[in-house]
Amino acid sequence: MISASDAFAPLRAALERAGVRYAVGGSWASTAFGEPRFTNDVDVLADFTLGKLNRFLEELPETFFSDPEEARSAVRLGRPFNVIYMPMAFKFDFFPARAFPLGIQELDRAVFLVDSGLSETPVPFVTPEDILLAKLHWFREGGEVSAVQWRDIQGIVRSRAESLDREYLGHSAEKLGVFALLKKAFGN
Repeated sequence: MISASDAFAPLRAALERAGVRYAVGGSWASTAFGEPRFTNDVDVLADFTLGKLNRFLEELPETFFSDPEEARSAVRLGRPFNVIYMPMAFKFDFFPARAFPLGIQELDRAVFLVDSGLSETPVPFVTPEDILLAKLHWFREGGEVSAVQWRDIQGIVRSRAESLDREYLGHSAEKLGVFALLKKAFGN
């Protein structure tokens, strides 16, 4: 049976051959640091230049579908784009790191996780603090109505409250304009 790791291995190889810094985020990260939930895609924060993007797209095996023009336009405009692993219609959403206020910082702080469900070898993930901040940002950007985002936020807080770097969270939440939501997530 084909799994997420079957899709991730060749994608990861293409990223690494192209010299792209990346870290897994989104629901894979919030599940790793919070509470499990089903998802059928992987969000990847990546530091693409147009040259590295072109190399990455060239390195992808034919089992992947991508629209190179859409990907180039998205990177130029700081928007996400996707790549689909066709054997299982599994989607990877790429978020340009330089388009998010803390994106490069998230890559610098990434941690390597084993047993992530994506690989038998360690995979870079954004930290619990950074996925919490990203989820707060997207919750606010979405009008503060997504029950799924809020559940992910609360799951991280419940699972990691004692080990989270509160100073980093407070400072970064101020930068993102989500300090009030952070306080609410901690029940303050």
